[in-house]
Amino acid sequence: MTKAADLKVGDLVRITKPVTLSGSVSGQVPRETRRVWKKLAQRRWPVRIYEIDEYGTPWYRCRFRRNSGGWEHHWLAVMDADANWRLVRRKLN
Repeated sequence: MTKAADLKVGDLVRITKPVTLSGSVSGQVPRETRRVWKKLAQRRWPVRIYEIDEYGTPWYRCRFRRNSGGWEHHWLAVMDADANWRLVRRKLN
């Protein structure tokens, strides 16, 4: 199994399901994050890792079309504790 620390910029990751628990301080994932994960799992195509921050955490971004025609944007980190993602394809160097 791939760990979050093994991911590189350009790797494709599929969000497989929303989860309810995480390693967050409160012990629960915010409702908005669960909603985004649910939408990503339903649309079935992967997200691309676009950044590795100074702590080695990989990040992806996504957007969804709103009913009003505008866009909602989200930036989320990939964490080992979430267990709702899997590597789809490694970036070729």
